[in-house]
Amino acid sequence: YRGEGGDGTVVMVYGIDQTNFNCDKLFNLLCLYGNCERIKFMKSKPDTCMAQMGNVREVYTTIENLHGTTVFGQKIALRPSKQQVLHEIRDPFTLPDGTPSFRDYTGSRNQRYTTPELAARNRIVKPTNVLHWFNAPVTMTEEKLKELFADRGAAVPKSVTLFPQRSERSSSGICEFESTEQAVEALLLANHTPVESPVGKAPYIVKLAFAGGRDGKDFRTS
Repeated sequence: YRGEGGDGTVVMVYGIDQTNFNCDKLFNLLCLYGNCERIKFMKSKPDTCMAQMGNVREVYTTIENLHGTTVFGQKIALRPSKQQVLHEIRDPFTLPDGTPSFRDYTGSRNQRYTTPELAARNRIVKPTNVLHWFNAPVTMTEEKLKELFADRGAAVPKSVTLFPQRSERSSSGICEFESTEQAVEALLLANHTPVESPVGKAPYIVKLAFAGGRDGKDFRTS
């Protein structure tokens, strides 16, 4: 790939169906591999969109892990863009679901690579059929988690494991889906779902990532 693009921070994503995607869904996937700063869907090429990552390395990490992934029945292809950055769009066109076709995520609290400490806590793996879930309230149960996915229009996992609680503040675990494609779609639809807190006013933002190992010992809990 490296020969095609150059040193820009923009990645091209092909094979997108705008009826199934929007900026937030794509952010939910790309944020696993770097700081996804801006996303832009293209009106002239409805199957293509562009995403600006934090640096060149993150562009190639994203490509290496997501190129050829099947989502909503279509294989997506990722390549580096010749464009250096994505510029702000004042009046983006509207996607089929009514959301804007351009979004800036620079200040998003859901970024996972904003500091070296945060970045070090991520396990970069290719999509699998097992999702790691974390930052959930301590009251989370198997039933509630299955409900969370169903409410977002995702497949319900065939099994849910709750890890022994290491803290009184949050819970975590893994959930297994029938296929990798189901897990990818579930992550797009349900990553960063707010869940009511049993103690405070602010909701818990439940976070998802692909699980890289079966033992669960190294997974994040917050």
